[in-house]
Amino acid sequence: MDETLNEINETIETPADGQPETPNEPAEEIPEIDIPQEEEEIVEPKDWSEWDEHEFAEGEIFTTEYPPQAAVWCNEGGTYHVEEIESDDDGNRRFQIVKNPEPTAEEIAERKAMLNLTAADVERAIYKAKGMDFDDIITLVEQYNQTEPMSETGESTNIDIKALKIELRANNFYRGNPYIDVVGNLLGFTKKQLDEFFETNDYTKLL
Repeated sequence: MDETLNEINETIETPADGQPETPNEPAEEIPEIDIPQEEEEIVEPKDWSEWDEHEFAEGEIFTTEYPPQAAVWCNEGGTYHVEEIESDDDGNRRFQIVKNPEPTAEEIAERKAMLNLTAADVERAIYKAKGMDFDDIITLVEQYNQTEPMSETGESTNIDIKALKIELRANNFYRGNPYIDVVGNLLGFTKKQLDEFFETNDYTKLL
């Protein structure tokens, strides 16, 4: 029995390869390696102050880039803009101050139709120009409808009173609203007068 226990102990204490066990050694420390970091390039903003007092003009050309003052000058005037043009012989980009294209007739009509004034602006102007308010206008339209007015093609040109009352209660009056020309004609205003009135909100344009 004792011999058997001795054999078991020898098996446990002796490694399989017959070499004596050595105590666990601490793992070798790996030295830290400093990896050089690329420094970020600091870009200093360009000084454009020399252009502060510059007098810009139509047709002026800038090479490579244009000063921000040129864009500000164009935007403030609303007549010009900076446009990139063909590069020079060395391949450098070029920019030029050019005049904005003239609006088309359609664009002018769309802009005019979107002009708007408040109901108070319109009623106040009509009162100052004609001594009438919206109630007087409804009466005038009712009298007009009683005459059974006809167009050149023989169609009735009566004005829808209910629809007109809704329009008169609206918060804003747009120049493109067809009632503006219809009622304006009854009041003796020309289209030109109405255009100028909506452009300026000046009741004297209706006199």
